[in-house]
Amino acid sequence: MIYKEIKYDKLNSFSKLLTDYSLNKSHFSDLITNYPSIGNFKNQISLKSKNYNNRFRKVLVNEIKSQYLGIELNPKQNLNIDKILDTNTFTVTTGHQLNLLTGPLYFIYKIISVINLTEVLEKNYSNNSFVPLYWMASEDHDFEEINNFYFEGKKFIWNSNQSGAVGNFKLNSTEKFFKEFEEYITKSKHGLEIYSIFKNCFLKSDNLSQATRRFVNKIFSSFGLIIIDANNKNFKSLFSKFLKKELSDKLIYKHSVESLDKLEKLNYRIQASPRKINLFYMKDELRERIYSKDGDFYVKNSSIKWNLSEIKNEIDKFPERFSPNVLFRPLFQEYILPNICYVGGPAELAYWLELKSVFEYEKLTFPVILNRNSAMLIDKKTLKKLKKLDISLEELFLSEELLEGLIVRRYSKLKLDFNKLKLKLKEQFSELKSIAKNTDKSFIGALNAQQKKQINGLKMLEKRLNKAEKKIHRDKINKALEIKKSLFPNGNLQERIINFSQFYKAEGSELIEKIKNNLDPLNQKFTIIEI
Repeated sequence: MIYKEIKYDKLNSFSKLLTDYSLNKSHFSDLITNYPSIGNFKNQISLKSKNYNNRFRKVLVNEIKSQYLGIELNPKQNLNIDKILDTNTFTVTTGHQLNLLTGPLYFIYKIISVINLTEVLEKNYSNNSFVPLYWMASEDHDFEEINNFYFEGKKFIWNSNQSGAVGNFKLNSTEKFFKEFEEYITKSKHGLEIYSIFKNCFLKSDNLSQATRRFVNKIFSSFGLIIIDANNKNFKSLFSKFLKKELSDKLIYKHSVESLDKLEKLNYRIQASPRKINLFYMKDELRERIYSKDGDFYVKNSSIKWNLSEIKNEIDKFPERFSPNVLFRPLFQEYILPNICYVGGPAELAYWLELKSVFEYEKLTFPVILNRNSAMLIDKKTLKKLKKLDISLEELFLSEELLEGLIVRRYSKLKLDFNKLKLKLKEQFSELKSIAKNTDKSFIGALNAQQKKQINGLKMLEKRLNKAEKKIHRDKINKALEIKKSLFPNGNLQERIINFSQFYKAEGSELIEKIKNNLDPLNQKFTIIEI
């Protein structure tokens, strides 16, 4: 059940851009098409229906079916795949890296946000159908970002010497990792259950893309989620004209300027600065950046070289070898999909807002950008401890130092805040200075020195009293800090560190239902869920 919802701007854990976006500040109007509210989807559906090549639908369905060969589908998934052929069907999409065993909790929240939004849209726009879609970032090559996760304070790592797109990584080097993880998770009934699912998905797969597909499908198939791997020749063939434009015209670099200027004027940090060419080249175990020099094109850390005519010919023959980077992928996605909304995290929100001017230049429909649900899972035992300590959940978001000070002030019988005394002292010295101005101005320096000395004395006394009171209330402070550390592992939000299996081992498959039933995709607040 929902224990509490807190506005993002009340917590010191989120970027200024996200907190402002969650409040729907008017200055975003030039950077988006429609803000994520249920009423605004009417216009978004209309825009996309008029500006999408419906011939792509057959390609999508054929490739999706091909990618699911050998995997058992839920009837709802089969229905959703077939629905994509209908011109009144639209997708809601999230994308994510192929994190080891899903990585941090927010992976789960992203997919649930997509599923829940499609259900909300189905209820409100009954003339249309909506399909939840997970776009696998199988082409990513930053293995160190995705090869680990945390479970009960321990970091589990999959070590491998492979290189290139991580989706193609073979799984024969995962045996050591699974053996180590088995000792930690299989001590409980549901722990053994989720471990078995993990391991079976990996054992039955040739590479990380297949293993991720199998696992995510196992968890979310009943909700009709469709998984798509865009590392595909036919998909990239549809997009080939844009691949060529990026090389010849510097599409992203030139036309993101307008959006970037607006973000900078609003004092938001630029999440990802566009390169002159925002493409990688992939072949075998290679995925390296393409760059241009003196009219020719090169692949970093290789001897590959083309002129413009040659590289365009390479695209025609092997479009699957060209991989969009983080700023180019949104155009790829929105061009080939009948998509009306992208659900992402705070960092994704930031880089999508850099691209509105590019979409406008290419006359593509910019999707609704929705920040995924953000949440914290907390058990009854911890809530009871907090209540006993008289500490609110909002107060746990304070730094350790501020939290200690708050507890001391709350429980101390002494007046530990000397601010009023300091103010009175300043007023008294101000009066003395007024007298000195009319008698002996040279006395002013002595008064300033004496004021500083006495203020410092009060600060020292205040510090000593606080230190003494901290000792008296150390037990309460330690209990509060222990709770904070359990809910904010490594000083971060729970969702950014802990793997969902840590909670699954106690809750079983009901965990997904509990999370899903307590998250509202359009409610832009931080949600605390009691489990």
